[in-house]
Amino acid sequence: MAYKITDRCKGCDDCAQICPVRAISGEMKEKHEIDPNRCIDCGACSHVCEYEGILDSKGKPCKFVPKEQWKKPAIDPKTCTGCALCAEECPVDCLKVLKQISVLVNPDACHGCGLCARRCPIEAIKLK
Repeated sequence: MAYKITDRCKGCDDCAQICPVRAISGEMKEKHEIDPNRCIDCGACSHVCEYEGILDSKGKPCKFVPKEQWKKPAIDPKTCTGCALCAEECPVDCLKVLKQISVLVNPDACHGCGLCARRCPIEAIKLK
C-alpha cells in the first residue's frame, strides 16, 4: 500500500518537491494526491509535511522530521564494488564513486529516500 495524503494537507507542495519518483501531484493551496502506482513507500514526503497530513503505507499518521534527523545512506566500503548503480539512481546526485567506492559526497542534499539502497545489488548500503 502506498502513502496517502489526508485532508490536513494545505497544498504547500513541499511533499511533491521532495518525492524522488514524482508520485505526488496537486495545485498550490489545494490537497495533493499520491499516485499509488508510482509511490515507493520511501517516506520522504512525510519528512517535510509540517501539517502531518500524510499516512504511511500501513495507514499510520506520519510525523514531521527535522532535516538533521533524516536517515542517510551508510556505505560499507568492504562490500561496495563501486558499480555506480546507487549514484545513477540518486535523484539529487549526492552519491559519487571515488576510488572505486560509492561515497556520500553531499549529505545536505540527501532526503533519505533510500533509492540508492534499493538499487544496490549487493546490499552494501543501509539507511542510518
